[in-house]
Amino acid sequence: MTVVLDTNVWVSALHFKVLEGTPAHVLTKLFLEDKLAICPEIEAEIVRVLTRRFGRDQSQVVSLLSDFLSGAVWVEISGNVRACRDPQDDMVLECAQRAGADLIVTGDKDLLVLGSFEGIRIVTPAEYLAMPR
Repeated sequence: MTVVLDTNVWVSALHFKVLEGTPAHVLTKLFLEDKLAICPEIEAEIVRVLTRRFGRDQSQVVSLLSDFLSGAVWVEISGNVRACRDPQDDMVLECAQRAGADLIVTGDKDLLVLGSFEGIRIVTPAEYLAMPR
């Protein structure tokens, strides 16, 4: 299964203790069972939030992310998707669309309210963890 993680899942897992909590378990499950899809825009947002909002060192964040993203499916987005009530979340939808993803995992209500996008299910971290292998 190909999965796109929204920035809020990444930030929760990487800032609030990598080895604990639901978002961290999402990362573990993803890397053991599924395939990650990502775009440069999501990566940049993760770095921006962790460095500007949480004061993390940029080089450390980039290094940590590179370990997680080394086996990911990378896609380019054009910014043409306009399907979410929060336009900043459209990049997540387009990334999933371009990657042919099966799932988007997010805690963002603006995405969750959609339920799905072009056949791609949008689920919470807890729902993803409850899915059978």
